[in-house]
Amino acid sequence: MSYRHKSWVWQYGKRQGDKAFCDLCDDNSNKVFSCAGGSTGSFGRHLKLIHNISRNTQNPSDDNPHDEVEECNTVDSVTQCSSSSSNNLNTNCSSSSSEFCGPQPRKRRRTYVDKNFEINRSCSSERTEQIHKALAKMIAINQMPLSFCSSSGFKQFMSIVEPNYIICKEGAIKQRLKGLKSSVEVLIKKELNDARSVSCTSDCWSSIAQESYITVTAHFIDDQWCPKSYTLTTHKLDDRHTASNLSNQLEIIFNKWEIDQKIMAVVTDNAKNVLNAVNLLDNITEKDDLTCAAHTLQLAVNNGLKYDKIDSLIQLCSKIVCHFKHSNLASQYLKDKQDQLGLPTESLIQSCKTRWNSIYMMLDRLYKNRCPISNVLADRSLTTAAMAHKFEVTEHQWTDVETLIKLLKPLQIMTTVFCGEKYCSISMVRPLINAVIEKHLKNNVSDDEITEHFKTTVIRELSDRFKLLWCPSSVVSARQIASFLDPRFKDLEHETVDAREEIRTRVKNLIKEIAEINCDVQIETLVTKHHGALEFLFGDEVNCNTADYDIQYQHYLAEPQLKFDFDALEWWKTRASKYPLIVALATKYLGIPATSVSSERCFSTAGNIVTAKRSCLAPETVNMLIFLHQNKQLL
Repeated sequence: MSYRHKSWVWQYGKRQGDKAFCDLCDDNSNKVFSCAGGSTGSFGRHLKLIHNISRNTQNPSDDNPHDEVEECNTVDSVTQCSSSSSNNLNTNCSSSSSEFCGPQPRKRRRTYVDKNFEINRSCSSERTEQIHKALAKMIAINQMPLSFCSSSGFKQFMSIVEPNYIICKEGAIKQRLKGLKSSVEVLIKKELNDARSVSCTSDCWSSIAQESYITVTAHFIDDQWCPKSYTLTTHKLDDRHTASNLSNQLEIIFNKWEIDQKIMAVVTDNAKNVLNAVNLLDNITEKDDLTCAAHTLQLAVNNGLKYDKIDSLIQLCSKIVCHFKHSNLASQYLKDKQDQLGLPTESLIQSCKTRWNSIYMMLDRLYKNRCPISNVLADRSLTTAAMAHKFEVTEHQWTDVETLIKLLKPLQIMTTVFCGEKYCSISMVRPLINAVIEKHLKNNVSDDEITEHFKTTVIRELSDRFKLLWCPSSVVSARQIASFLDPRFKDLEHETVDAREEIRTRVKNLIKEIAEINCDVQIETLVTKHHGALEFLFGDEVNCNTADYDIQYQHYLAEPQLKFDFDALEWWKTRASKYPLIVALATKYLGIPATSVSSERCFSTAGNIVTAKRSCLAPETVNMLIFLHQNKQLL
């Protein structure tokens, strides 16, 4: 029995009795559709849902099965088939007048499409998993919600990129994120295991859901003398923030990452409970005088600004900024005035007590735009007389603003230097503070009232908080040892004569301890290797001359001091074989960060993750997302 296949669907399949088979599906897919009574509904729905083909996508000429006689065998011939079919018929007819030139039997037509369009086949399992993992990475790197994978926008996007991709549910994406986290943890643990020593920074913060967390970041110098830092964990704190509870939590974290026996130091802010928690930890080499240098510096600056005349001036400047922030009209006219005067169209900056250097940035931006600000406030169509009087800044006050900017600028630059993570920063703390005091904060007879107060207060605060003055009861700090091990500051010109001697003696003793430990290791290795007493006595000689440490020490002292802009880590990289004992000490102390900024930066990440719409995230999910984002270089 013959069938007249008039429906468009038969271009993509064949019929056998009451069954239809799809030519586009793989041979092993066994796709069979019912066509009893000539019905093509099930086969048509299959073509639309699986292959994205419908009647609307067909060429009108395709509805007539007799329009095409010659089978198209290549993709390039698709565009020529329709136009050439009639020509081919005429050619065939004219070639032999004795042959019948009627309609040719219809051959089963293969499906071809334009070069720029590909029929969408089902997404393979490998391709699907590849998309799942890429989606998980994007969510982690861009701090996106897990619900993004089921959002309408993402579905619409994937319907174009990969129409047959099955949208991944939140649970499946979370599993991929957990897999990524496990992979990154393995990489970090390997690097931590290879490191000579590890220093950590820690800070506590609260989410928008009023849940407390502690973040810990690891810092070390690798075998290529590159400073590395990785966020280890962000753990929810359920108990009170007592020194004992915090200490126990830190110990658990260190044990989990298997670094409890190689912690050099833990840098934190100046909170008493956190400092006491660090002091309770065992196996920490350096505990004293290692608060966050940037935070300590800001405490000194804030005390210097606590002066009635300075405080009233800062409040006035803050009110002016607030006025322009809340008035769209005034803000727009300020931009117009900036354009007219050839100034950059910059918005004013508001100060914030918890933001370092924000007072300096506010005053600096105001002073640069004092002319356009005065023009806007003088325009009565924009500012009333009463309001203009309220925001009036006299010439003398502008002079005071300029004075404060000059005083705060070196402190702002020093804060930025302390916060760097691509170089050793701890060794620069004491030299820079002494340099700023000598070059920028020394009192002059010409200083006005504001300048004299600020300089005197800040110098006193810096001296007390950083223990700059040396006395017989003073203890050599990690910062002082790091400065000596930095070839840019090894002459210790910023220290007193007595302090220099104590620092050098302390370093020399530390090098001697390393030499003795190395000697013990060599002897233990040989004892293990040689089982007999005579074999040991007459066996390999142990070159264990601990006096070598003094030779290395003296040679290091004789090295010329480097310029300040030289890379200290690069210098040590080229001297590793010359000073093997001192190198072991340098990697430990120069790897300590000057600040806890790396942990504090997680606050911004956490703020983008734990938002008002995502305030109910589980602590494990918060930790996972922060961990992946902060360590995204390993994804």
